[in-house]
Amino acid sequence: MNTQLKKALQFGLIGGLVVITSWWITQLFFAPAEGEPYDFSQGEFLGYLTMILALSAVFIGVKNYRDTTLGGVISFKKAFFMGLYIVLVASGIYVVGWMIYYPNFMPDFMDQYAAHQMQEYAKEGMSAGEIAVKQQEMKDWMELYENPLVMAGLTFMEIFPVGFLISAISAVILKKKK
Repeated sequence: MNTQLKKALQFGLIGGLVVITSWWITQLFFAPAEGEPYDFSQGEFLGYLTMILALSAVFIGVKNYRDTTLGGVISFKKAFFMGLYIVLVASGIYVVGWMIYYPNFMPDFMDQYAAHQMQEYAKEGMSAGEIAVKQQEMKDWMELYENPLVMAGLTFMEIFPVGFLISAISAVILKKKK
């Protein structure tokens, strides 16, 4: 196995495990009591913050690859692709982790999320008819989400764009000519 692949697997595994570990920490310490609703007020913010923290493994991995394997020199292109390889590994772990975690530890998550969204629409002043349309859209989306391929694809698209951006930023910062 070549060094680039080893580094991508190593740092991608670290990034993937960091984000999955955050789910377990949340489940152990911050999950609502049984029958209580989830608190969605900060969920999206915390989710993306966790992804950024986990994907800091991209920056560290590219820097490590540049310094230990390439003698301190790396082009933007090589740094960017190394970052993407790390992101692909971390994203794969994220998807597999979610496919296991969601049905086993948060099976009512989508129902609660839908209910939360309907409450938000009501707070925004939507009419009962508009909310009914949104409710049907949500129901259709939830049925689609039960398809494992759709779930995997959507889950991948949660983390990959963040990683793509971090790869580009890391490549700009870490590129180094002789």
